[in-house]
Amino acid sequence: MVQLMQFDLIEKAGAAQLQAEPQLAESQQIEPLQMEATDVMTGGRNKNRFLYYQLKTSMLRADKIDIIVSFLMESGVRMILKDLRGALDRGAEVRILTGNYLGITQPSALCLIKKELGNRADLRFYADKGRSFHPKSYIFRWGKEGEIYIGSSNISRSALTSGIEWNYRFSSSGDEKNFQLFYDTFVDLFENHSIVIDDAELARYSKNWHKPAVSKDLAKYDDGEETDTRVTALFQPRGAQIEALYALEDSSRAEGAAKALVQAATGERMIIVIPHESAVNTRASAA
Repeated sequence: MVQLMQFDLIEKAGAAQLQAEPQLAESQQIEPLQMEATDVMTGGRNKNRFLYYQLKTSMLRADKIDIIVSFLMESGVRMILKDLRGALDRGAEVRILTGNYLGITQPSALCLIKKELGNRADLRFYADKGRSFHPKSYIFRWGKEGEIYIGSSNISRSALTSGIEWNYRFSSSGDEKNFQLFYDTFVDLFENHSIVIDDAELARYSKNWHKPAVSKDLAKYDDGEETDTRVTALFQPRGAQIEALYALEDSSRAEGAAKALVQAATGERMIIVIPHESAVNTRASAA
């Protein structure tokens, strides 16, 4: 018997924006999808083989979520933020360990996590410079049960959807010994071979970051994805804009400021309004 999973993939750009732009809300609704549950995810044209949909089911029931990947990209982080936030809201623990080698992890991806999840998610860099760091694994536990995905997918839109990435899932009940071995290794790396990505570390990484040579190829794969998970909001901050918004929100709140002005080299301006609730609203205007 084929087990199906149903997802209601309706993304919203924010209540205020949707009220002002009702046609935008309508354009961003995607019909519910039914996906076949599987332990083998290979990407490609078959959406039943997308890692993304399997991870969603795991995040929905997990009370502990551990992610270890070589790099984080903004495109992939956007896809899983809502699910991670939902898990945290119901009391789940979230730990994320990623790498900073060659600068492939995007500062904007880190800022998104910090802005949307705050300190509720424990976000860290692998810090052992004497060894390479290239794992891709997602570990979920609930009660005495657990499951782990191991394969080739980092957190990017392409890797989570139709990119040719091979991933396999097995449960703690099916292979308790090896599940525990992977989990214990993650805990050791996370607790003993990492540094916390706090605001100071994020600012340092962002300041020293240079777009790597492979970024064009990675962006090409992400931008070329045509999947049912692709929902793009108008006026959505991207890249360095996310970094600026996060830094301004943090510093302006600390200083008690109500507004801030950023003028980019291109002449674009953004007014950042930071009310008591710490929400960030943007308005773009020509220079």
